[in-house]
Amino acid sequence: MSVVTSTFDLPLASPLPTPPAPAPDIRPAVRPWAFWGTLGWSLFAVAAGLLAAVAYAVVWMLTHGIRMPDPEDAIYGTVAGMVGSLAPMVVLVVAIKIRKWQLREYFALEAVSRRDLVLGTASLAALIVVFEVLAVLLGVDNGSQYTDATYRAAKLASALPLLWLAVVAVAPVTEELLFRGFLHRGWAASRLGVVGTIVLTSALWAALHQQYNLLGIAFIFSMGLIFGWMRQRSGSTTLTIALHGLNNLFTTILVTAKLEWLS
Repeated sequence: MSVVTSTFDLPLASPLPTPPAPAPDIRPAVRPWAFWGTLGWSLFAVAAGLLAAVAYAVVWMLTHGIRMPDPEDAIYGTVAGMVGSLAPMVVLVVAIKIRKWQLREYFALEAVSRRDLVLGTASLAALIVVFEVLAVLLGVDNGSQYTDATYRAAKLASALPLLWLAVVAVAPVTEELLFRGFLHRGWAASRLGVVGTIVLTSALWAALHQQYNLLGIAFIFSMGLIFGWMRQRSGSTTLTIALHGLNNLFTTILVTAKLEWLS
């Protein structure tokens, strides 16, 4: 007896079609603004700040009987300074958007590690101690005369809250976004290199603080070197904003304690 074996080959389910792999993005990565582009946009930003300060002065005159503002007016001076600091940020934002970067990435607004924060704070504290000792040994003013006069003028004008806002918040944010954010991003990727960028941005930053004597300007230059180093090490301008704000907060607290409680 023969055995007949019947087989039934059921059709296999056809596999789902595999979607085609996305074509690789062969576009070159968008580089930051080069040296001259970075410098040009930065100068444009500074000019925008000056123009904004002039516009504020005109508005002030129109609302105060067409009289010239008094440079010694603490309220006027503080507000004009904040206007002149904030206006350049608009120009920098436009420059970054034209380059098709994210603002957070271009400005390096990254999270800060505890280790970098401790290292930066310790370095800043050591620098303050060194320059305080130098001021004593050389018998020169360490910048306290200017800060004391600014505080007294703001107090007489009932503008202390404005002063605190400008010194502790606005100045650290705007200055760091320009120097350790925009300028560092463009120049460090250029032929100038990281070291040249740190030195040049520190020198330019110090040159903006002509209200201080040579020792004070040297301190600001040295602080810029620390900030530039920490910016490069951590990859974060958030860190330098925090350190800058901490320095200004410490200075303002000392001035307040000196003039309010110790004098």
